[in-house]
Amino acid sequence: MSQAASSLPFSAATTRPSRRLRELGVYELPDGRRFVASTIHRDGCALYPVRSWAIYGSAEYWASTDGRILSRGVPTRWRVRDLKDTGETATYPKPTLL
Repeated sequence: MSQAASSLPFSAATTRPSRRLRELGVYELPDGRRFVASTIHRDGCALYPVRSWAIYGSAEYWASTDGRILSRGVPTRWRVRDLKDTGETATYPKPTLL
């Protein structure tokens, strides 16, 4: 996963328009599960379960630049167009000191 400036549109690498996800936007899959989108990657977007996001958890899904949603590199039945924008915006997790 390469990092890039977050000002780049999610669909920048595609030849046909793809839905643009918001950095820290909260989205819902048709099954009701909610995810925080991290769009600062050049080659797609990480989707973190809302509960995992707050504790620096791992991304559960990856949204590729062509609109597919992948789980561990394997396409799922969902596409980016299936995500419902809840209108909510997450915040970056608070730093933790050890």
